[in-house]
Order: sequence, then C-alpha cells, then structure tokens
Amino acid sequence: MRKLLTTFVALTVIMLIVAGCSAAAPAPASVPDAQAAVCTALGTLKTAVTQLTTVTADTTIEQVQTMQKAVDTAAEGVKTAAKAVPAAKLDSVTTAVDGLQSAIKAVQPTDTLGDASASIKTAAQGVETAVQQTQTTLSCK
Repeated sequence: MRKLLTTFVALTVIMLIVAGCSAAAPAPASVPDAQAAVCTALGTLKTAVTQLTTVTADTTIEQVQTMQKAVDTAAEGVKTAAKAVPAAKLDSVTTAVDGLQSAIKAVQPTDTLGDASASIKTAAQGVETAVQQTQTTLSCK
C-alpha cells in the first residue's frame, strides 16, 4: 500500500510539473506586436553601435570590448525578436554585425586604437546603415 501511495504521489508531482510548464508558455504574439518587438530590438542595436562610431585613438581597448558586448547582446535580441516575424530580412544586419565583430577582434590587446579606430568606425557605420534600411523595410516608427 505504501509503495502504491508513493508511486501515486510521484506521478502526481510529475504531472503537475508538466502541466505547469505547458501552461507557462506564452500565447503567440500578433504580427504587429512581433514586428514592433523587432523594431525595438533594432533601435537598441543601433544605440549600442552608435557608441562605436565615436571610437578614437584615445579610446581604450577595454572600452571597445565593453561596447562590443553591448552590441553582441543587442544583436542577439534582434535575432530572437525576428524569429516571430518571417518577413524580417536580417541578412544585411547580420553581415554588418559580423564585420564589426571582425574589425574589433582584429585589434590585439597590445595594439593602440589609432589605426584600428577608423576600421571600427567604418564597420559600425555599416551596421547603422543596415539597421536603418531594415527599419525602413519594416516600417518601424
């Protein structure tokens, strides 16, 4: 009897956990809401990238790396938001962010940002342009 009761309790707990997990799933967002989320995420990415357009020879590598982390986080936010919007074509944004990451990774910790600052700025401006074009395509406000 005790074994039967223990089994029953264990099964009940498992069923409650499974029911709780499925009940917690959010309802699918409407297309306008999903598109607004992509637009918001693109705005966040653009803000993060704008910091990198101000890089100068006096900017430290640590500062650039901190800015890059903000860009990486924002870019992931764009990718996540875009999953709900099939019409969101992010190829140009993804390519531009990859180029920016490459430009930043090319700077060695022992380097100065003198020459590298120009390539980082150019790559950041490329991301800004790609974001702007995508925002226009999606009719972001």
